[in-house]
Amino acid sequence: MKSKIIISLAVMLVIGLSGCKKDVIDPGPDPNAPPQFVSFKSDLVPLFSKSCALSGCHDGVSHNPALTSDKAYSSITSGGYISLQAPSSSILYGEVKSGSMPPTGALKAIDVQKIYDWIRNGAPNN
Repeated sequence: MKSKIIISLAVMLVIGLSGCKKDVIDPGPDPNAPPQFVSFKSDLVPLFSKSCALSGCHDGVSHNPALTSDKAYSSITSGGYISLQAPSSSILYGEVKSGSMPPTGALKAIDVQKIYDWIRNGAPNN
């Protein structure tokens, strides 16, 4: 009788443990981690050119700010779209983080993080 109880307990333990698995949830980039180096010219201008400075969008004709490669930096930094004192409150960061910009589809989390890190680094024209 004891062996049946032990076997039953062992079977229940095996069944119970086999039903468990480790769920690994990737939280994505930590927006509060120390900011990584981001080059405006090498990292952000290509991103804006591909996703934002399109005909009918921020091409300098249809909507402001113009995010074309020659105007993006001055448009963003002089237009009140970033806040160096409170980067997470920056209009630019808020729009891309929420997914409302660009209207063609949300940016990848890593690209949103690049924009945020660039602002946190002081928004250099590099």
